[in-house]
Amino acid sequence: MPQQPEQWTIPVDGVGRTALVYPGSDAQRKPSPVVFVFHGFTGNAQHAARRYSLHTAWKEATVVYPQGLTVYSPRLMRNGPGWQHRPGEYDDRDLKFVDALLKEVKARYRVDEKRVYACGMSNGALFCFLLLTERPQYFAAFAPVAGAGELFLLRARTSRPVLMVNGKRDRLVSFQSAERTRDLLLRLNGCPGEGKEWAKGCVLYPSAKGQNPVVFCAHDGGHTWPPDTTERIVKFFKEHHLP
Repeated sequence: MPQQPEQWTIPVDGVGRTALVYPGSDAQRKPSPVVFVFHGFTGNAQHAARRYSLHTAWKEATVVYPQGLTVYSPRLMRNGPGWQHRPGEYDDRDLKFVDALLKEVKARYRVDEKRVYACGMSNGALFCFLLLTERPQYFAAFAPVAGAGELFLLRARTSRPVLMVNGKRDRLVSFQSAERTRDLLLRLNGCPGEGKEWAKGCVLYPSAKGQNPVVFCAHDGGHTWPPDTTERIVKFFKEHHLP
């Protein structure tokens, strides 16, 4: 029988924020991982659940698909559902939403607080970099897909494991921007050297500051979530937890 999600509505500054939540297979009885999955600009929680299916790939984890509110995209110059683009924008409503969601997950289920993770697509990937900068204490690792976060990482102070997935033909988030973001992460996490293969198309850069490597996966496509991405994210998350 397919796993059925719960539909949550949580008040944040007087606004009812919603999310689809797939409880972990044993989250009622023992501390379990939690994964936040942030959809891209103009996307929604239902599509993210169907398309990325983290809850199917990692049944032990409680997987949360939050729903974004209307934002303005400076890159596309139009409005659509998404996530704040920088600290302080929209009074940090999305950072507050994550705070509230995490509190609610802990109230309803048993959570392994050393294994809380975030991934996202495009604008959702950008939001992952914002979380790395503004809320690193909550998360054990991040996996942004088809995103970059150069401006955020200039102010980041906390090292965390990061898996990046970017397309060489991406016309929305340039591969050059992704490479610059990767290089800032390497500096933040203290990852010297050339790296080594982690998976096909993926280079692992070990961290000299402890267990905070950077994995950079490049593919020949564009602005997309490649077919093997979900499995790679789960593999990466399983390799990392907070000390």
